[in-house]
Amino acid sequence: MKKIKIILIIIIACLGATIIYNKFDVKETDTTEIDKHLAEYTLLNDDNIYVFKNIDEIINIMNNKTGIILFCNPSSNWCQYYLKAIDDIAKSNNIKEIYYNDIKEDRNNNSLKYQKIVSKLYDYLDTDDTNNKRLNMPYLLFIKNGNVVAYDNRFSMVSSEITAEEYWNDPDNVMDFENQINEYIYLLNKEDIAQ
Repeated sequence: MKKIKIILIIIIACLGATIIYNKFDVKETDTTEIDKHLAEYTLLNDDNIYVFKNIDEIINIMNNKTGIILFCNPSSNWCQYYLKAIDDIAKSNNIKEIYYNDIKEDRNNNSLKYQKIVSKLYDYLDTDDTNNKRLNMPYLLFIKNGNVVAYDNRFSMVSSEITAEEYWNDPDNVMDFENQINEYIYLLNKEDIAQ
């Protein structure tokens, strides 16, 4: 009888520990998650520098860390080319990783987590037709110690007749874009931001 009680106590303790671990542990995203999210980017090489982060991880980075975050969605042709261009620029600057997130679903649902991101980026976002701030993609964000150093959203609301393919196949456009992103990378690496 005593052995049964001990076994039950051990089983209950193990179950309790498992429940607590699962409830409070924020797990890093695994490789299959990364592959799933980036597989739809047909122009992107397999050796790209993107690291998928879920929205909780993105919020954590935005609050107190340093890095480059890219919000994009593979259904956007502009995002297809943008990811490839940023990957090439990052590699030429010896950047080892850029955090990637497709925030479209959270944005469409106006989730609380999306609202946190909008609140953090409020001064750096465009407004939609109803005058609400909206994170449109592609959106590249440079964060240092939780502060916005720079951002790029020039292709998030393209209204010209030029297609993404036409734009990215023009060497002058690519050079202008590279120069601007290189400047942002320089700011991220060199700028001292007051805390």
